[in-house]
Amino acid sequence: MKSNVFTQLCDVRYSKRDFLKLGAATLPAFFVGFEHANAANAAFTPVPENQNDTVTVPENYEWQKLVSWGDPLFEDMEDAKIQPGAPFTFTRAEQEMRVGTQNDMFALFPKNYAFPFSNAAQSDWIMCSNNENSSPYLSIVSNNGRLNPTPSEIEALYAAQGVTIMEVTHDIASGAWTPKLCKQGEGLNRRITPFSEVIFEGPAQNHPWILDGQKITNAYEANLGNVPKNRSGVMCGTLQNCAGGFTPWGTYLTAEENVDNMFFVSDNSGAKLASARERDGYEFDEGSYGFGNRWRLGGPDQFDLSRNPHSSALYGWVVEIDPYDPNWAPRKRTALGRKKQECANTVLSKSSQVAVYSGDDQSNEFVYKFVTTGKFNPNNRTANRDLLNSGKLYAARFEADGSGKWLEISLAAANAAPKGILDTPFADIADLKVRNREASRRLGATQMDRPEDVECPKDDHFRGQGSVYVVCTGNTSEDNFNGNAANPRRSNGQNPELNYTGHIVRINEKNDDHAATDFTWEIFLTGGDHSAQSVNLERTNGDVRNMSSWIEGQQITSGDRFAMPDNITFDMAGNAWFTTDGMPDNFPCNDGIYVVSTTAPAPRQVKRFLTGPIGCEITGPLLSPDNKTFFCGLQHIGGENAQAVGYRGQQEAPFSTFPNDTWPRDTIVYVRRKDGGIVGG
Repeated sequence: MKSNVFTQLCDVRYSKRDFLKLGAATLPAFFVGFEHANAANAAFTPVPENQNDTVTVPENYEWQKLVSWGDPLFEDMEDAKIQPGAPFTFTRAEQEMRVGTQNDMFALFPKNYAFPFSNAAQSDWIMCSNNENSSPYLSIVSNNGRLNPTPSEIEALYAAQGVTIMEVTHDIASGAWTPKLCKQGEGLNRRITPFSEVIFEGPAQNHPWILDGQKITNAYEANLGNVPKNRSGVMCGTLQNCAGGFTPWGTYLTAEENVDNMFFVSDNSGAKLASARERDGYEFDEGSYGFGNRWRLGGPDQFDLSRNPHSSALYGWVVEIDPYDPNWAPRKRTALGRKKQECANTVLSKSSQVAVYSGDDQSNEFVYKFVTTGKFNPNNRTANRDLLNSGKLYAARFEADGSGKWLEISLAAANAAPKGILDTPFADIADLKVRNREASRRLGATQMDRPEDVECPKDDHFRGQGSVYVVCTGNTSEDNFNGNAANPRRSNGQNPELNYTGHIVRINEKNDDHAATDFTWEIFLTGGDHSAQSVNLERTNGDVRNMSSWIEGQQITSGDRFAMPDNITFDMAGNAWFTTDGMPDNFPCNDGIYVVSTTAPAPRQVKRFLTGPIGCEITGPLLSPDNKTFFCGLQHIGGENAQAVGYRGQQEAPFSTFPNDTWPRDTIVYVRRKDGGIVGG
C-alpha cells in the first residue's frame, strides 16, 4: 500500500466561500478556532529581521558564550588556536579530548540525580551536546576552502562528530554558567566519537548486516590498538548526531540522522559491495550515499563501503548514553527502528510506560512512536536502562478528517501489507527493524514534509498532557508535490506550491494518554509571510513564489514571519520555543529562535526572540529548569553568507568571524534577562 498522499484522501481543502457557507461546525478539526482573539504571548520586544554577524537578543537581555568547538575538556590542555594562517593541528586523539564540531541538541542533568526533577536553581550540572557534522571547509583553517584534506585531517573530522559530555557550574548569584575542566581519567567529561565503544541491543543486535559491519570495524580499530572492553562491544561509536532526548532515569538519547553522508567508495567493482546493493543493504536511498563525497577518500577504512559494505547498518539508530556512568558503554537501541533519526523525546504514559517520539528527517518520511513493554521505576535509576529494548513501534497515519492512527510496525502486519513487485518479505523482527522505512511505507503511514523534532510538554514527573508537536521543516521534493491534509500546500494561481517554509502539526493523543493508538490532529503553525493569503516574493535563488503562511484562505499564524522550523522546547508558562534552519533561503534574515503560545487559538502570534550570526542554523533550544536561562547552539557559522551562497571554495574565507573576530567556531550560548528574571516572562 502506498502512503496516503493527498490524492488518496478525501478533499478537505475548503475555500473561503466554503468556510462561510458551511460554518465552523462542519469544518475539519484542524481548521477550527480562527475567529478567537489571540492569547497572551511571551513578554519581550521581538528582535527585528537582520543579518548581523553576532547574536541579537531583545532589549534587557544579554547573551554569553558557554563553549565553542575545540575548547578543552581536561586540565593542562592548551586553548585551541583556530585562526587564519594557523596550521590545523588537531589529530584524532586531540579532537577526542575537545568539544566537538557543529553542536546540535543538548540536555542538562543535575550532578546529583533525583526524581522527580527539580525546578530549583542548582550549582552543579552535566551537559550532553550532540556534534552533528564536520566540514573540511570550516574546520581545516589552513586549507582556505580547498578540498584537499590529508588522511590524518579526515580522521580528525570524523572524531569531531558524536557527543560531548562535560560538567558545568552555575553561579546562582550572578547567573553565569561555566564549563568545568576535569583531570584526565577523573570526573565525567568525555567524548563519544565514531571510534568509541558501543553495544547493540534489542531485536536487531544480531542482524547479519550489523554483525558483518561490526566484525570488520573492530578489526580495523584493533590495528590501532583500539579494542572493546566489553565482549559484545563495537568500536563504531556514533555520528551525524542531530536531535535526541533524555529519559526520566537520567540518560541521554542521541539520534543518528544523515549517516549516509559519512561513507565513501574506493572500488565500485567489489563483490561484497555488489551484494550489499542487491540486498538493499543501505536501506536509505542508495543515491543519497553521495559517493561524490570525495574528500573522505583516504579516511578511516571502516567507512569505505568497498571494504566494509554493511558498515552503514551500524548507524541510523537511537543511542542511549548514561552521563553519570563513564564505564557504561552507550547502547544502540535497535527496537526503535533504523531511519534518519531526528530525535527521541520521552514522556510517561498514564500507565508509566515510556513513549518515545521521533521523526525521520527526510522529505516524504514518517513520524514514529515507540511504547515500552515495561514501566518506569522511579526507585531504581539503573534498572530502567533496559526499558528501550522491548516495546511496540508505531508510524503515524493522519486522516483527512482530523483523526489519526498509530500503525503498529509488527512483522505480521508488515508482511501482510501489499507489496511492490520488487519488495521482499521481512525475514524476521531483526530484518524488520533494519528495513524500518520500507515497512512504514507498506503499512500506509503518512508521508510528511521532513518531520524533525517531535516533542511533548511534560511536568517534573515526565507526565505529558497528551499533546505532541511535530515540527516539519519543509518539502521541496516533487515526489509529493500535492502534499496531503497534514502537509498542506499553498496555492500559486491554479497550481500548488511546494512547502518551502515548513509548518508544525499538533497531535492530541486519545484520552491524553501517550500510550494510545488513536489521536486527533491540527495544523498548529505555518511558516511564511503572515500578512496576506498571497505574498509573491523572490526567494534567495531568484524564484518568485507565494510565500504566504495562509492555508486555503485561512490565517493560521500572525506576528513575525519565519521559515523552516526545526527543533522545539517548552517553558513553564505554556510557550513553545522553536529554531529555524533555512530562514536565509526564504527571507533576508539570519536563522533564529521564535516563541509562540501553545494555548492561543489561531491565528497564533509568533515573536522572534533571537537571531544568530551569518551562515549558522540555530539548534538545541533548552531552558534551564528554573526557566531563568535559555541555551541554544550556533551550528556551521559562516557556512553561507546572507544570500545563502555556500562557503565551498567559492570565496577566500567564511562569511563570519564569530565568536572571536577571527575564524568561525560552532558555539553554545546562553541568554538571560539582565534583571535575572524568568526568560520570556
